[in-house]
Amino acid sequence: MRIVCIDTEAQYREIIERDVVTPLRAAGHEFAWIEGGRFDRPEEAIAAAQGFEALYIIGDQGPLPAGLLEQTPSLELVSFVGTGARRFVDMAEAERAGVTVTNVPDFASQSVAEHAIALMFAVARRVVEGDGIVRSGGWAKHQGLKLAGSRIGVVGAGAIGGRVIRLAKGLGMEPVYWSRTVDPDRSAALGAEQVSLEELFETSRVVSVHLTHSPETDRLVSRGLLERMRDDAIFVNTARAEVVDGRALDDLLAAGRIFGAGIDVFTEEPPATDGLPAIASNAVLTPHIGFHTDEADDVFRLAAENILAFASGEPTNVIR
Repeated sequence: MRIVCIDTEAQYREIIERDVVTPLRAAGHEFAWIEGGRFDRPEEAIAAAQGFEALYIIGDQGPLPAGLLEQTPSLELVSFVGTGARRFVDMAEAERAGVTVTNVPDFASQSVAEHAIALMFAVARRVVEGDGIVRSGGWAKHQGLKLAGSRIGVVGAGAIGGRVIRLAKGLGMEPVYWSRTVDPDRSAALGAEQVSLEELFETSRVVSVHLTHSPETDRLVSRGLLERMRDDAIFVNTARAEVVDGRALDDLLAAGRIFGAGIDVFTEEPPATDGLPAIASNAVLTPHIGFHTDEADDVFRLAAENILAFASGEPTNVIR
C-alpha cells in the first residue's frame, strides 16, 4: 500500500519514523510525508492525498477537510492514531466514499486517569502557586484541601473514568459516577454508586469529566450544573473542552465560586492567551498531555498495525 501522513507536529516525527515508518517499509509498503498540506488549507490537503491508499492521521491538525475522502478515489483506509476518530473523520463521508476507518481503542486510559488525579492534587494543594512562591524567593504558606474521605464525582465511567474511580478509591475517596446508561453490573464491578448529574455536581468535592464529544454530550456540563458545585469544589477536565460550557466555568473561576479547576483540553489548541480559563491561581492548565506518556506512545505503533492488518485482508479495530 501507499501510505501518507499529511504533515504533523514535529514532536511526533521521531516516534513515527521509528515505530511506524520502519515496520511499514519493512513489510513492503510505501510511506510518505507530505509537508505543507495543512488541514486548514483544504485544497492543499486534498491534493496531497491523491494517489495514496491509506491515510495515517493523528488529529493534531483538526478534522479532515470536507470532501477529502470523496475526492481521493484511490483512498481505501484512514488509520486514526487514538480513540476519538469520529471527532476528526466524517463517518458519513467515509461511508459514501467506501473508506474504512480504524482507531486504537483504550490506548491511554491509565495515563489519562493518572493525569486527572495529578491535576486534582495540583489544584487541591496549590502546587503551581507554591512553586512560584519558592522560585521568587518567598516562603509564604498557603492552605490546601485534604481529599481523603471526600466524594469524587466521575462524569462518564468508561475505560478512563473507571480507572479514575479505582485510583480514587485507593486514595481513600468516595467515588460516585454518572453514565448515560444504567448498568447495575457496572456499578458492582466499579464498587461505586451511579447517581444523577444534579446530585453528582451538588455533593462532590471533586468533579472529573471523562466523556467523548458527540452531539449528545455537547455542552452537557452546562452552566446550571456547574453552578450547583460546592464552593470548595475542584473541577477537572481531561476529556474534551466541548462537553463543558467553557464560559460558565470561566465565570465561576474568575468569581472564586469554586476552589479551582484542572484543565488539559481547550476548544482551540493552543488557546489564545487572552482566552485562558480565568488566568488565575485557582486554575491549573496543561497542554493536552493527559495521554502523552512513554507507555501511551505505543498508540503510534498500534495504528500502524491496523494498516498492516488491513493490507493482509484481516482489518482490526474498524469503526466504519
